[in-house]
Amino acid sequence: MTDNTIEGVLAKALALCNPTAAEEKRITAVAEEAKKLVEQKSKATSSEVREIIFGGSFAKGTWLHGDADIDIFLKVDPSVSEERFEKLGVEIGRQALRKYKPKLRYSDHPYVEATVRGIRINVVPCYDVQRGQWKSAADRSPFHTQYIMETLDVAKKEQVRLLKKFLKSTGIYGAEISTGGFSGYVSEVLIAKYGSLEGALAAAAEFRQGQVVSVGDYDADISKGFSSPLVIIDPIDPRRNLGTAISPESVGRFALAARAFLHNPSEKFFARQKPSVNKKLYRNVLVVEFSHRERSPDTIWGQLKRSANSVAKQLELAGFTVFRTTCNTDEKKSGAFAFLLESLALPEYMMRKGPEIARAKDMESFVMAARSLAMWADREMRVSAIVERKATDAGQLVKTLLGRPPEANGIARDMITGRVKVYSASGRRRFPGLVKEAVDELVSTENLIFFFK
Repeated sequence: MTDNTIEGVLAKALALCNPTAAEEKRITAVAEEAKKLVEQKSKATSSEVREIIFGGSFAKGTWLHGDADIDIFLKVDPSVSEERFEKLGVEIGRQALRKYKPKLRYSDHPYVEATVRGIRINVVPCYDVQRGQWKSAADRSPFHTQYIMETLDVAKKEQVRLLKKFLKSTGIYGAEISTGGFSGYVSEVLIAKYGSLEGALAAAAEFRQGQVVSVGDYDADISKGFSSPLVIIDPIDPRRNLGTAISPESVGRFALAARAFLHNPSEKFFARQKPSVNKKLYRNVLVVEFSHRERSPDTIWGQLKRSANSVAKQLELAGFTVFRTTCNTDEKKSGAFAFLLESLALPEYMMRKGPEIARAKDMESFVMAARSLAMWADREMRVSAIVERKATDAGQLVKTLLGRPPEANGIARDMITGRVKVYSASGRRRFPGLVKEAVDELVSTENLIFFFK
């Protein structure tokens, strides 16, 4: 007989989350090897690096089965200049892991990433500072590791793994710009606050706009200055909001998924479910397909999202109703925007409502500028006019926008290269994989979280 109680489901889900003994042994061996290489290179390069430590989920023991990253932090003397600090991190990381084809990545400052026997290693510099004396964005990381090690016991670390798996299966795990979701550290803080996955889900099910989550006391005046939909106070820096990177969409999906799971516990919440795609709506989807310059993932995702939103804004200004907007990239050279519109075409004419007739000067200005086909005084004692639209075809408007200089329409300078294709999703039998992902995202419903339909 299937055990569908929360306890029964979580017991089975935990088996998907906890690494095996063999996996732990392998990851630990790779981590120690990489750290030794970094230590050797550091000693040979400079005395400005005071200590080399592990960080992230590996150090805290909260990593997921089959999904381990290893962060190695170089704790640099705080008297070192920012320029030298960045150079040290890059030089030591690249040289130490040179046989593993290291790549330069960027967050708030550059760091080095390499894959060692299938496991991603990040070598990140931070300043060796006292708590609160932050000089770089990475300086808090060693304090985060220490806080979680001191706060969470083995049982709570298992609850963190369950929460991470739940968020991952819901598509909202990860602080990257592409996801706008919940980071590993946020998952750990939520368990520190609520004690268990069930406790975190019960709280999430009741989240409201501007909800504040804090493990301890917090300054309400400081929290009022945060504008994110979910405010999560960093336990080691009460002036920092961990919720800044979490999008409103991710907060909403978390609340819906939490309610759905508590209503009907199921192992389905711990494995990615395919959404229901309504292809009938393809005819309302406008696709823009292009190639772009190769940049770091966070840079290109940030540029794509800002650019897609700029195009959507231009469509709205022209009178089109934009229901949803998305973008996608292979993080190499191919990208796409997709827009779900009420209609890809608009009527040739539209009504424009003017100011109250009593406001003589405003009314005269409106009449002079309107270029109307017909004009009258309406029942609200305003002037109304019928005018011709400047654009009636969404595809043609977007082609025109993308043909202008980049700075003229908010699209990231020099991002798009080569030929741009603009078309309706209903006009194609097949799409490139990344385009299909974008189109299907716009017209899909995640039935698991909308359980009450």
